[in-house]
This record gives sequence, C-alpha cells and structure tokens, in this order.
Amino acid sequence: MKLLPFALLATIAPIAIAQQPSSPYGHWSGQTQYQAMIGMASDPAAHVVIDMSLNIDPRGKVTGFSPENGCRLLGVASPGLAPHIVTLDVTLTGCAYARFNRVYKGQLSVLGKDAHGSFSLLAVDIAPPRGSTFTLSATLQR
Repeated sequence: MKLLPFALLATIAPIAIAQQPSSPYGHWSGQTQYQAMIGMASDPAAHVVIDMSLNIDPRGKVTGFSPENGCRLLGVASPGLAPHIVTLDVTLTGCAYARFNRVYKGQLSVLGKDAHGSFSLLAVDIAPPRGSTFTLSATLQR
C-alpha cells in the first residue's frame, strides 16, 4: 500500500469532504433576504431579496457576494453540532445599505439529501438610543 504525501492529502481531503451531499462545505447560491429592524420597526430601505453566492471552504474560509447590493462576506466556518451544520462568523463589507456592514454570527445546515442549505446570519447592535438587529436568511442550493 502506497501512502500519499501529506501535502497532497491535505489538498485532496477537503475536496472529498465538500463533495459529500450532506456536507455544508462547498459552493452555495440562491435568493437571500436582507432585513434590518431599527428599534421595533423594520427599515424598508434595507429589505431586499436578491441573489447571493457563498463558498465555504472545508479548511474554514467563508467568502460570498451579492452583486445587486454590493455586499461581500468574509469570515470563518467551524464545525457545528452535527456533520451537516457549520457555524459561521463573517463580516459584511461594501453593502449599499451601510448599516449591513458589520460582524454576523450564524449557520448553514444541509437539509436532507437534496443539497439545499438553510442559511441564516444575525448581527445585533445594542447602542443607544435604540437597539437594532440585522438578518440574512435563505434556502441555498449547490
């Protein structure tokens, strides 16, 4: 039995993980809802449903982009409570709605064997005079 060099194994293993149907790693895309609640009211200037592309590298790097509103995602993913879930810690930048530009926490979990993923991010701003919440949610596909 011939052993593979570590450098080659480190390159091949993440690709194999990302290709498993129940794996949250890999490329995802779909319509994503962006919302902002300022105090107790929804901000209509923030609410959009637009295309987003997301990539979760098996080694942990997360990148993404929504061309229509300019939002770029960059951050890290870590294993979740089950193999089909990853926990996300990402920063949005370049958003047309400037208040979306901040750090978010959330997750992506694979739904069944049909390669759909439930995606959600949340950021909370508790600064006075009123708190704000910012959310992204989607059902993404491979």
